[in-house]
Amino acid sequence: MLKSKGFSKELEAFCAEYEEEVQEMLVLTAEHVGGACSYVEGIWRPSAEFLASADLADGTVNREKGQLSWLAQEKDREGWIFKLKPFTIYRVKCRRRKGKKSGQESAVRMANEYMLVEVAGRGLRNEGLSQVLEEYKRPVFIEDELCGRFELERAYNWFCAEVPWLSDECRVSLGCDEEDGETADGALAAFREIYADAAGWDKKFRAFAAEELTELANDWQDTDDYDDEEDAGEDDASGGDCSAPVTKAAFAKRIAIREFSINAEGDYTAYYDDDDMFYGHVIMIEGNIRDGMDRADIAG
Repeated sequence: MLKSKGFSKELEAFCAEYEEEVQEMLVLTAEHVGGACSYVEGIWRPSAEFLASADLADGTVNREKGQLSWLAQEKDREGWIFKLKPFTIYRVKCRRRKGKKSGQESAVRMANEYMLVEVAGRGLRNEGLSQVLEEYKRPVFIEDELCGRFELERAYNWFCAEVPWLSDECRVSLGCDEEDGETADGALAAFREIYADAAGWDKKFRAFAAEELTELANDWQDTDDYDDEEDAGEDDASGGDCSAPVTKAAFAKRIAIREFSINAEGDYTAYYDDDDMFYGHVIMIEGNIRDGMDRADIAG
């Protein structure tokens, strides 16, 4: 992490990334308004996504999504200064982010990013933005006779459902066909191919994870055994019998699927419960329906 030069200096550098002109507009916030990432040591960069904005002069609604960002200190963590709420219309004073040169970063993506300077009004009403919110919250479903009923989660651009997977319940996510889309035909077709042979794919996922991670599971077990012996103290130095090594067959049997995601190109990630072999970390198996599995790891 970079060391801070002091809040005033960092704020000056941050402001330099944005145009000098301060403009006012209405914004409709999205779900994610309370997060922050580390900017430099001791200084945070909160941000709030918005679904659309409206011009104050003529009321024109811009349906392009955007983002407001600003800097905050540790003392500001409660509410991040502006205390923004999701799905709310605000009147804001802000500065547009400067465009990047070609080849550095997409000028299109940068075009709707702003530095938040001031919140001039809260909980406002605007017919155009209210219509955007109504459309955004409108439920969208996919009904499939094999896989069940999936509901669109717009914030993540995927459809989700709890699907029976052999003897387990699995949360399945289907990536939309396009950004901000309302279909997932490509991902559904790929998942149907997998789900039609769930037993075969489950066996392959388990075997691949066991091949890739059994040795690591034993390393974790050895570390745990050592810690247990240390905790036992000198009076119980023998410590009892060590746990038997985890075999690949045992590893494959112990894990259980919990989530599965796939996109229109057939890229998937299967998430398996680790049965505490990695102290609750999730096991991830990644691959492509055509090219096969290429990676297994732990996360969380």
